[in-house]
Amino acid sequence: MRKKRIIIIVVAGIVIVLLAGLFFLVKYNVLGGIDDAISRYFVQSQSDEEAPEELKYETEHDKDGNEYVVEYRKQIVTNLETGEEVEMWEDTADPKKIYDNYYKGKIEKIEDNKIYFTVDKEDKSGGGFSFKDVEDYEIVFDINTYDFEDEPSSHYWCDSIIVIPKDPLESGKFLYSAGELEFLVGESVMVQDAMREDYYTGDIYKDLDFYLK
Repeated sequence: MRKKRIIIIVVAGIVIVLLAGLFFLVKYNVLGGIDDAISRYFVQSQSDEEAPEELKYETEHDKDGNEYVVEYRKQIVTNLETGEEVEMWEDTADPKKIYDNYYKGKIEKIEDNKIYFTVDKEDKSGGGFSFKDVEDYEIVFDINTYDFEDEPSSHYWCDSIIVIPKDPLESGKFLYSAGELEFLVGESVMVQDAMREDYYTGDIYKDLDFYLK
């Protein structure tokens, strides 16, 4: 779920431009991640066996302006809405996972930019496929600790909160405060709470994704 960076270099039509731009903005993740977000719109149409791997290298900068080299792998994918093929370049380096936890439960209340969530089931394996029943407990997501300031000139990604809709063809919605989730108070949802370290810069960032049922 969140989580390789995508650079889109060729798009066909206005619809593909808009969708591709979304993928460039979404970090991993999300849900839970970029790999999952991409699968909502695109399917890979060229396997490694069908064509030789094509790589390229680009010099990028961290938040302090220091240079480093990023390796990208060419991908040809098909837009599920239009059937058009799109050329993308995928960062080959995965971030370091600090934690990647999944919870099923209910949002009880939202106060002081904090989300109070009662956990019914959890999966701390990082996959979101092996939930275990646990004795109910409360976890508090303090949105005051999230940094949403992005640096467009840097490879670094800021923290993010995303609501993932039930319809796989709908795009996720970025949020910037706990109050924007008031509509989910009392609702049962799945949550992905993750923290990662950038492979190149060592920057730490957090993802908090809410999956609607």
